[in-house]
Amino acid sequence: MDLTYSPPAYAARASAGTRYLGVLGACLLGYALLGRTFAYLGVPPLFVGEAMLLVGLALAVRSGRMAETLSAWPVRLWAVLLAWTLARTAPYLARDGLDAPRDAMLVGYGLYAVVVASLLLADPARLRGLVTRYRRLVVVMLALVWTVYLVNKTFEAQLPTVPWAPSVKVPEAKGGDLMVHMTAVTAFLMLGLMRSTPAALLMAAFSSGIVMVSNRGGMVAFALGLGLAWLMRPQGVGAGKLVYAFALLVVVGAVVGPMVQLRVQGGDRDLSVEQVAENVQSVFGRTGSSALDGTKRWRLLWWGEILDYTITGPYFWTGKGFGVNLAQADGFAVLDDGSLRSPHNGHLTVLARAGVPGALLWLALHLAWFGAVVSAWLRARRDRQRRWTAVLAWLAAVWLACLVNASFDVFLEGPMGGVWLWTVVGIGVAAVRLQRSHPDLLDPLDLPIPDAHAAELPRRAPARSAAPTYSWS
Repeated sequence: MDLTYSPPAYAARASAGTRYLGVLGACLLGYALLGRTFAYLGVPPLFVGEAMLLVGLALAVRSGRMAETLSAWPVRLWAVLLAWTLARTAPYLARDGLDAPRDAMLVGYGLYAVVVASLLLADPARLRGLVTRYRRLVVVMLALVWTVYLVNKTFEAQLPTVPWAPSVKVPEAKGGDLMVHMTAVTAFLMLGLMRSTPAALLMAAFSSGIVMVSNRGGMVAFALGLGLAWLMRPQGVGAGKLVYAFALLVVVGAVVGPMVQLRVQGGDRDLSVEQVAENVQSVFGRTGSSALDGTKRWRLLWWGEILDYTITGPYFWTGKGFGVNLAQADGFAVLDDGSLRSPHNGHLTVLARAGVPGALLWLALHLAWFGAVVSAWLRARRDRQRRWTAVLAWLAAVWLACLVNASFDVFLEGPMGGVWLWTVVGIGVAAVRLQRSHPDLLDPLDLPIPDAHAAELPRRAPARSAAPTYSWS
């Protein structure tokens, strides 16, 4: 049987989907580098994220693969969670207006997973295109992340604002969000998904080190995401050069840091190796710093309150609903303008708004997705499909970094994190199926992944599955 992939008969029609994924990639770069500045592009209340979602849903319906996407267990669980979310949103529409659907988008952005998975299943070659395009994003991020971050933190008071959103700076960059994307960029290099130079690795270490100063959650997300990527790396791929790059950064920082009098986050934290060490210490205990210990205590008190009124309280089944300002309702508001709405933990936000049933569905869908990715990764590792192993490892690492950062900050509640997480989930849903049905799909990619043992053990033929078949020549 000839397994050489050829585009299906509807390839001309599907080209719109390919163009859409290219535009979505540009939007993802905007969210990653500019955060809320990019998110507020559009005509209120319809911004770029909502417009892209509407177009994507139309293309996903035309692709003919939505039913297949919805048959995946992670997507099924998400659909049940979405139905529960809508049930907990509807009663508050009249009272809270647009705040209710905006809060519900924490789950609603999951529609991006349906869109992306459907378009990839409609034309599997698009997955190769995503890997190739992401290399361009890596180059842009390495060149600009540290510049955007330092400009935003050093000149925050002088920066202009978006005319229709006076609280949004131009540019605006959050340390935790940037650390998620530096996790993705660094893991991409480490896993051999593009050819990396010593300069690229040094830039990855430098940019990560600069941003790491101001955000403990992002630092933890970076460490855990890269750790998972390292554990799931293809055979023969090491992280030695990357470790050397970070070691050099630490040495240079220890020598040069005391000579640089640069402070970030309104003067609360120094740009130094000592500050990073203090951030690490604050994760596990007290540091004596009011900036670090104060925000930590505020979060823990609020999170404890949410656990009290849901798991052991009157909101066990229903939560407080989507629309209410949780900061004001729970007594933890610190901003007079009401812009703080969530408890800096996306998972507890789901619990507080959707109750224990919603939180269990949220947990189940993510465990189901990760389980499916690990299962596909094990098949790829067994069959010596190093390219598939690397891609699946990267998806798992980015997914974990998103969820960890969301545990310390408002990340998934907006498009800056929500669109990214659910896009990764959608790619993962498609990749799990394509790894089984299209084992040679990634072979044309030019990757620096060694094939030292390929001649010793022939790759096993992938097992047949009951999944829907695709067009073959």
